[in-house]
This record gives sequence, structure tokens and C-alpha cells, in this order.
Amino acid sequence: MNIAIVTDTYFPDINGVTSSIFTLSESLKSKGHKVYVFTVSEPKSVLRRLKADPTIYRFPSIPLVFIKPHRATLPFSVRMIRMMRKLKIDIIHTQSEFFMGFVGVNAAIALNIPIIHTYHTMLEDYTHYVAGGKIASKKFARRYSRVFCNMTDSVIVPTAKVEASLLSYGVKKPLYVIPTGIDLEPFRRENVSEKVVAELKSKLGIDPSHKLILCLGRVAKEKSIDIAISVLPDIVRLVPDARLLVVGDGPALPKLKALAKSLEVEQYIYFAGAASYSEIGKYYRLGDVFLCCSVTETQGLTYYEAMASGTPVIARKDDSIRNLLIDRENCRMFQDSKELPLIVSELLTDSQNAARLSAKAREAMEFYSASTFGSRVEDAYKNTIDRTRLALETRKNSMVRFPAAKVMRGIKLIMPSVRKGFRNTVSRFK
Repeated sequence: MNIAIVTDTYFPDINGVTSSIFTLSESLKSKGHKVYVFTVSEPKSVLRRLKADPTIYRFPSIPLVFIKPHRATLPFSVRMIRMMRKLKIDIIHTQSEFFMGFVGVNAAIALNIPIIHTYHTMLEDYTHYVAGGKIASKKFARRYSRVFCNMTDSVIVPTAKVEASLLSYGVKKPLYVIPTGIDLEPFRRENVSEKVVAELKSKLGIDPSHKLILCLGRVAKEKSIDIAISVLPDIVRLVPDARLLVVGDGPALPKLKALAKSLEVEQYIYFAGAASYSEIGKYYRLGDVFLCCSVTETQGLTYYEAMASGTPVIARKDDSIRNLLIDRENCRMFQDSKELPLIVSELLTDSQNAARLSAKAREAMEFYSASTFGSRVEDAYKNTIDRTRLALETRKNSMVRFPAAKVMRGIKLIMPSVRKGFRNTVSRFK
């Protein structure tokens, strides 16, 4: 198949969506498919640092002041339609409900190509990013998600929790529950030597005698890293050598540093900054335990990566991970932050129990390999193409009136926010 992946975010951005797209693309290529990524442009200074790739196409965009670091582009592209026709695309796979998502939907309608969408993010949990929550409400996010997903032919969701949410929103299209897979090799414990770990600790200024509680990923409000910082004084009282290691960057970083200062625990925290994706496997080996306090995860890629690396996981109870993580079997889980100090101290001081959880976690990860992920998505593509073939013929004969009407309703829904954002952005550049 010739596959077009259409997304608002891709390298050099490091996040769960980017990782998922890259893993899927590589897996599909290994199965003999041709994969092309259509995404937004980046500043020339950024692109110069990236390796040229003829399968990645970038379209003009501008930065969004009110949703950093995302970029905006127009919802229709004649250039993309021409390119997809030339590449003989068999299916379009959108990875965003916003700007490039609409570009993908319009291209699918113009070319009568089946379209499948991956709903990565529970938008209602992220409305605070849109002008501090003043433009988009949770109700708007649910309605918006329903409208966009119903414009596609099929929808992929990473967990049953997301599937249930979309059904409650009123999404009528077929849903495929496909957990995102990862390339396990970079995270396997045996592939990162003790020497490499020691060198990385030295580079980051980490005392080798410290026991590290690792929080890795985008540093944002919804990741709830503030919970880890808040209980750190109690953890250190139980394990004096314990330290918190925060790897990543994001909008919540200044507030977290301020919180650490107010609680007088700065000396117990290492803020390591962002790490390149190619180096992430090494960073997981730094942690004696991996801690995630978020309950807004839809993919939980950091859980997968930590488990694959053999770093014992401590997670906050949530429906999205109930099939992946089992308390006292392959991880430890907590409901209330008051439980954290004792759980962390137990894992940091009981090496035998930590090793047992690590082994069970690595064993569980074989089910989430990149190859398995690619095969499941490949099946979803084939089912979508077969199921929509007749509908596409009907669409041609009806001159696309009904789908076009749905697209226009979706565009009308978003355009007030888009126009306001563009006006704000343009005024900043004047």
C-alpha cells in the first residue's frame, strides 16, 4: 500500500504522537509498504539540523501563540492533493483533529481515498492550553471530537477508555482499539551498559550514590509532576539518598521549579532538561524507579518504554492503563499521593522485589512490540479500504455532497477560534 500519514506534529518535536507515528511508519515500511508523512513546516534554522528525508513533506505554517509550541496551517491544500494523486495514495491516516487533520480530510474527499484517524489525546483534558481555557470548554472539546471523528471512515484509539469516551460523545464510525507499540531494542536493559549509565550521570552532574526517582516526558500540567515534588520531603525522610530526576521540558517547568523552592527541596531534584529521542533509552536506565502521576494518558508510551528498559514503574491508578499495569504484579500503583512515600521507599530499599517487578514488566512488553502494532494497524487499513470501497463509489456518483457538508460543518465549528488565533499571531509579528 501507499500510505499517507498526515499530522500537525512530527520531528523535531518530541512527544507521544511523534513517537507513535515514527514507530508505525518504520514498522509499515518493514512490511513492504510505502509511507509518506505530511506535516507542518518548521523554521529554517530548525530544519537545517534535521536529516533530509524525501518521504516527509512539510507545508507552510505559522506558530500558534496561544497553544505553544504548535503551528497552524490552512485547512485545505491543493499541493497536497496533487502530491497524493501523484504518489497514488491508497489510504490517508490523520493523526490530528486540527489543521493538518482538516487538510487530510479534504484531500480524502477530493481524491475519494479512504481515511482513518488516530485519536491520540482526550481533548477535554487539554482545554486549558487554548488561551488558558477561555476559548474552548470541555463540552466544546467533546462536540468537536465527535464532529471530526465522524468525518473519517474509521478511528483508531489506544485504549478501551478512549473508545468508551468517543462512543459517549456520539462517534458513529468503526473504532479499532490498538495500543501503540514501541521499538523495544533501544530500551532493552542489556543494550545500555553500566559504563554508559555512569558517563551520563557524570554529564548531568548526578551523584552516583543517589537513588533516582525518574519522571520523564513532556513537562506539562496534566503530567502532575507537582505531586512527586510535594511528597519528596516525606520520601527523603524515609530514604535519605533518594532524589527526583525530571527529564524533559515544557510549559510547567517554571512552576515546578518555583514549587520546589517553596518546599525547600531544590537540593533533592535534578532538572535534566530535554533529551533527544535517540538517547531516551539511556535516560530510562538512570532511574531506580520510574514514576508517573498523570491520569490523562491515552497512549502511555513512557510506561511502555520504562517497562521495556526494566525500570520498576510506579503509576497512578487510571482506567487507561488497567490492561497494561497490574499492581504488585508488574508495577506498583497508588490512588492517593499519601501512599507514594511508602511505595517509593519500598522499591528503593527492596532490590529483590524491584527486580521481580522489572522482570514481569519486560515480559509483558513483548505484546506491545512495534511489529505487532504495525500488523494491527495494517489490518485496520485493509478493513477500512474494503468497507469503504462501495461508499467511495457512491460518494463519486453523488458529487460528494454529503461528506462535503460534514466537512463544512466541522470547519465552521473551528473557524472562530482559528481566526482569533491568527489575528493574535499576526499582531505579534507586526
